Amino acid sequence: MSIRNDKIVEWVVNRIKSEYIDDISLLVIYGSYINGTANHLSDVDFYFIPKTERAYELCKTFIVEGVGFDLFPMSWERVEGLAEFNECLTPLLANVKVGYSRSEEDIKRFTDLQEKLKKNLMNNRFMLEKATNNLEKAMISYTKMLFQEDLCAIRTLSGHVLMSLADSVAYANQTYFSKGLKKQLEDLINMKKVPTNYLSLYESIIKANSSKEIKQYCNEIIKQTEKFLNNENKSNIGKNEGNYEELAAIYEELVSTWNKIIICCDSGNYQLAYISGVNLQSTLDWTTLEYGLNTYDLMSSYDVKNLQRFKLRAIEIQKEFVELIEQNNVKIKEYSTIEDFIKAN
Repeated sequence: MSIRNDKIVEWVVNRIKSEYIDDISLLVIYGSYINGTANHLSDVDFYFIPKTERAYELCKTFIVEGVGFDLFPMSWERVEGLAEFNECLTPLLANVKVGYSRSEEDIKRFTDLQEKLKKNLMNNRFMLEKATNNLEKAMISYTKMLFQEDLCAIRTLSGHVLMSLADSVAYANQTYFSKGLKKQLEDLINMKKVPTNYLSLYESIIKANSSKEIKQYCNEIIKQTEKFLNNENKSNIGKNEGNYEELAAIYEELVSTWNKIIICCDSGNYQLAYISGVNLQSTLDWTTLEYGLNTYDLMSSYDVKNLQRFKLRAIEIQKEFVELIEQNNVKIKEYSTIEDFIKAN
């Protein structure tokens, strides 16, 4: 272990004890300094959790012996977000050494967050949701890439695609990259489940020499990851499966959208029929995933020249949705007249 880095840690701890003892809750050390991947040019990765505004004065960036250091703050709120996988910085909470603590209360608060992170990792449904969020981040980077012609920008965006998808695959495996980017590919190779051709596409993106190739490979790796996550979600339907009372409530809210589609199709308002159909389809897609239902395909039937076909398909889906609820002995709150409603309520 580097003597330089040992002395840097010692300097920070002494500085806190002598000048910021009432201002800083914790000093947290992570990265290569503690995980065994350091080399002679490695820095110390560390941050502190402020107790007071004065603590922020400890922020410091500097270079020693050609190595850059960044001593930065992370609020309790942000660390709590790490426990919820709101950022891909899981090792900053899970794989750490506490270099200084102000009190036992601060230590407990931190270890409680570590326990929360572990529980979230064990929650398959939770981790699949986080995996999907990272897939969406990759799609945003890819969309930006499509409008770029500069190779530098395209390569940079492809890197963001790869990093987001890597986290997505890791989360689907209910894990994360405990040693960061240094061991990412090695960790991916050892994961139990990965999308079709994922590793070869990962390599192809990195080795590609043209904008066209990069875009093509990014498109394919995103598609394969999406298929992979869809299959994972289907095999892990989720906590709401069979909750037909909730489905009834969703239907009661959606009826107005179905009515809007019918009115628009009858009046020839193809624009609003289209937008209303999109909104209904999006909710049906979410419901399918959330409650483990069969897929409802509405928008394939949209035809600006044949709105009645679209209307009939909407009515058909509505009938199927209602039958599914009623067949499971759940009554939809539906009243023939306002008087019936008032009398019942």
